[in-house]
Amino acid sequence: MPSTKRTSLCLFVLAGLALTHGPTGAAEPRHPTAEASSDVTQGWPEASRTAAEAMRAKYGAPQEATATMLIWRDNAPWARTIVHKTGAEHDFPAQHRDVLEQTIVYKVPLNLYNAIATYNGSVIPDRTRGTITSFGDNEVTNILSINLAVGIVRGQMSAEQARKAHVAAALDLAAGKTPEAARALTLQPQQGDLTDPDTGMILPEKAKP
Repeated sequence: MPSTKRTSLCLFVLAGLALTHGPTGAAEPRHPTAEASSDVTQGWPEASRTAAEAMRAKYGAPQEATATMLIWRDNAPWARTIVHKTGAEHDFPAQHRDVLEQTIVYKVPLNLYNAIATYNGSVIPDRTRGTITSFGDNEVTNILSINLAVGIVRGQMSAEQARKAHVAAALDLAAGKTPEAARALTLQPQQGDLTDPDTGMILPEKAKP
């Protein structure tokens, strides 16, 4: 390995994994630089590298970087963005790899989980955390997927109508046109605590005397 590459790799390891100690002695993680996170993605598949480059260009250096993922937190409008080195194969609406994971805070009613899964298996509500996550190959398709899922929640369309709308939008995108549903997230912030820790069914034993 050339010395320059060894130096870059060492910088990445130091930036992403090393800890520095402040005046109080508390350990504080160092965030990787954009250059260091770029070095770690050099050997990634093309789809993952493309997604990583797009996210760095828009949101700057990630807060966390490992050999298999880059992570941004609170990169509005998202609560979390993760670029994966290896994404699951997904054939709807056309074959691609789900290398880009993006999450928003949004509570989905339990009775609509099945409808959202029927629309798109890569859009996943999280009851416990009060979030909904889209996995896709780029941010535009994730925005589209979230907006159509929210349309189902609002009663504006059925799962089958959302699938048809997604296919039509994907054809527009392939033709170089960005449909309205893929331009920006359309949901309004929900109020209150959206998390749901559920109900305990096994209660702790009472302390014995």
